[in-house]
Amino acid sequence: MMIRLATMEDARLLFNWRNDPLTRRMSVNSATVDWDTHRSWLERRLGRADPLLHIAEIEGHCVGTFRIDGDEISYTVAPDFRGKGIALKMLILARQMFGPKLARIARDNVPSARAAEKAGHTVAWL
Repeated sequence: MMIRLATMEDARLLFNWRNDPLTRRMSVNSATVDWDTHRSWLERRLGRADPLLHIAEIEGHCVGTFRIDGDEISYTVAPDFRGKGIALKMLILARQMFGPKLARIARDNVPSARAAEKAGHTVAWL
């Protein structure tokens, strides 16, 4: 697995992942995000001195994303790659890069919580 910084070229991919029904259901904010709002958010995020928005790739395929905000980590696995251990691999690399973080996870997302804890992060249930 390779981790790279997100770019504006990832906008559509991140938009689609963000609006995936299961992703929304498991997110702090479960509302659908429109394209203009997403694009504006991504431009602001990438405009930071240190955006800390990353894409995980395996063999040229984008498989997930994570973002660091202070002591917290947020992450999503691409819908086509769920259930394949991607979250754990990605979260281990994130911990190696940034240290242990807090992951806020929906109560019914037990697999995600297990991955975060196995990777060395702390889970806070929503």
